[in-house]
Amino acid sequence: MLDLLDAGLPAPARGVFTTRQGGVSLPPWDSLNLAVHVDDAHAKVVRNRVLLAEQLGVEGLAFGKQVHGSGVRVVKGLSNKTTRGLDDTDGLVTTTPGVALVMMGADCLPVLLAADGVVGVAHVGRPGLAKGVLPELVRVMREQGAGELTAVLGPGICGRCYEVPASMAGEVEKAAPGSRSTTRQGTTSVDLTAGATAQLARVGVTVVSSVGGCTLEQPDRFFSYRRDGRTGRHAGVVWLP
Repeated sequence: MLDLLDAGLPAPARGVFTTRQGGVSLPPWDSLNLAVHVDDAHAKVVRNRVLLAEQLGVEGLAFGKQVHGSGVRVVKGLSNKTTRGLDDTDGLVTTTPGVALVMMGADCLPVLLAADGVVGVAHVGRPGLAKGVLPELVRVMREQGAGELTAVLGPGICGRCYEVPASMAGEVEKAAPGSRSTTRQGTTSVDLTAGATAQLARVGVTVVSSVGGCTLEQPDRFFSYRRDGRTGRHAGVVWLP
């Protein structure tokens, strides 16, 4: 069985956050690496994806080709699915049952949203937060009929660990007030969870929770690019049964 964290989304939506446990990939991608772009053996990544789809009981998985941007696409089915993912996409939305939307991370936040038969997922790193991928995801979901949205934030690097130059933190703070923070050493950092929560609130999403967990601090459970460099990717997954 794969080690999955239940997002606790309101029915009928379902959501989970994967960890690095339960797959077939070898070190340094051990073991449930879901990314094909990190030099892991392709066959092992495909097997990990099959294991995930089987455990979730979904028809298939739809990935975005994440570029740290604000592009959001509506997925109607699996015919437009690619192994690497849909081009220039850091947010996915669907109203189609059985299609699981996937966004990966290894310090960046996967964020799940759901309302009224519409589900969405975003890949929220520092650049995506600054470029507004979350407000864009909310906009597209509302175009698809979503009313009051519920959001759940996945594991990501915490503000105590995510040290960045002061100028960079300032740029993110302008787009996501509340994101500027400090590390344990007192240096400037970005708090992705705080920034994402504040940004969602500004576009009317006030029901927001987090599964917690700093990816850098938990090497046995989560991938972290900042910690390890050459590593795999876990993910946030959302779907309608």
